[in-house]
Amino acid sequence: MNTAVTSDDLSFTLVAGLGAEAIDERLRRTCRVADLGNRATAFYLADLHERGLHQVLGYPTTVAYAVRGLGMSRRQARELLHAGLRLRELPVLDGAFAESRLCWSKVRKLCRVVTPETEAAWLEKSLFMPQDELERLLRRYRPGDAPPDGTGMPQARFALHFDLDAMEFQMWENARAKLRAECGEEVELTDADVLREMLRLVLASDADGSVPGRKAVDGGPFRVIVRGDKVVGEDGEEPLAPASAEAIAGDAETSPALRRKILDRDGHRCVHCGGRRGLHAHHVEWRSKGGATTPANLITLCARCHSLVHQGFLDVDLAQGAASDPGPKPVFRDALGRRLERRSMLGARPLARCAGPAGISSAAKEPRPAGVSSSPDVVVQRNP
Repeated sequence: MNTAVTSDDLSFTLVAGLGAEAIDERLRRTCRVADLGNRATAFYLADLHERGLHQVLGYPTTVAYAVRGLGMSRRQARELLHAGLRLRELPVLDGAFAESRLCWSKVRKLCRVVTPETEAAWLEKSLFMPQDELERLLRRYRPGDAPPDGTGMPQARFALHFDLDAMEFQMWENARAKLRAECGEEVELTDADVLREMLRLVLASDADGSVPGRKAVDGGPFRVIVRGDKVVGEDGEEPLAPASAEAIAGDAETSPALRRKILDRDGHRCVHCGGRRGLHAHHVEWRSKGGATTPANLITLCARCHSLVHQGFLDVDLAQGAASDPGPKPVFRDALGRRLERRSMLGARPLARCAGPAGISSAAKEPRPAGVSSSPDVVVQRNP
């Protein structure tokens, strides 16, 4: 599915003192432009995500790219990505938005519940329903539920879907085996049982490891074992990506005491994406290339960012900082050598400064190019 989002003119001139009708017309147009921008952003984030191109840009996830590269909030990035992925399966809903029958705020909320089988019914229900009323209604429904017909009360339920690589799956199975051993039950624990117990433990504990009836452990019989370039599980050995094997080997060479020191210094966060899970102590100058296992050459990276470094999609070196700096100052670059920082937005014309009363703007004095309307309409075209 290809979706073209076009506008005759994305340049805006802010003029004070307009009449009510003129202000209403401009507000409706700018709101539509904002909606189109959200739809286009959702489309390209979904494309970036499904093709894995965020890794080429040096980011472990699409959300991390949107947050670090585009300046979005994490919540906004997740909502736009989810909507972009869902709208690929919802042509009726997407078509209603393209025809300006539905605003983006409603589309974003509907994407949480609507499926191809229910989108026509939900669209009919939402066309004339106020935004806040629709949002309250959708909170009571799970994906796939049909809209209410005025009878009965739906049960609120939610679905989670996630994929695991070989190592993560073995960790999941080890957690299931440990929980089953602790419970002493003969019945097999389902994935939902394991997840519920994990949620209970997370909510019942703080970061210092104090859990009523439990004690913190450093290791134990339920470990993920890596032998060379393979993960060892109950059903034999599963291959491990070479880059992951090298990253794990490098982290294993760092003593536990030094590793704790590095993680403490970096705030127990990945210094690239800010993640807190699967943290490794990475040698900036690789150990295989003679890099020393010292605090000055070690930084904290999560497993995903560490893997990007060893796969060549992310490059890190150290900037020269003041002698009083508490730790190294890493500089990250993508596969093309571009420094990873928020780059300027492309393609938008400068915003003309507000000129005061209506009719005195600088834009009004400049001749408009031939063929460009003085009152452009914003159009969405859906190409088959």
